[in-house]
Amino acid sequence: MYAVIFFLLLLSYMVFDRDQDYRKAPLIKTNSYIEGLRIIDRKDGRDSWVITAEKADFTKDGTVAAMNTITMESTKDGMRLEADGGTYNLSTRELHLDDNIRIRIRDSVISAAHLSWNPATGLLSSEDKVSMAGDRFRIEGDGVTATQDQKVKVMKNVRAIFQ
Repeated sequence: MYAVIFFLLLLSYMVFDRDQDYRKAPLIKTNSYIEGLRIIDRKDGRDSWVITAEKADFTKDGTVAAMNTITMESTKDGMRLEADGGTYNLSTRELHLDDNIRIRIRDSVISAAHLSWNPATGLLSSEDKVSMAGDRFRIEGDGVTATQDQKVKVMKNVRAIFQ
């Protein structure tokens, strides 16, 4: 009887849990952490982008860092990203951000709850609600992709307000 109840609870958790795969894997923390983490990517002798985090806890195998108070800057693009938390995979260099994400690009601000960035493809994406606001406009929608050539595409339920 208890086994059936446990199985049903486990099955319902798996069906109704909408988290993405990167958040399903448990982060097994060790005693290893870094305060004031800086990850710098250089191309042609110049900093391409810099990720800083107030604190980063590493998984047991040392490949994933769970970070808090994250900032990412790209001087080439004039972009500054801020997030309350996220993970960085040192092997694949993928960055997954959660909570209170703000991206400032020139005169506009993009806000989201979750974002993923793959530097190998240059693709920034989210399936959640996003908004972009500028001096004279506001665009909201569900899901976004942005490429290295700065093409941003809001996927569905798009609403634009011009002032």
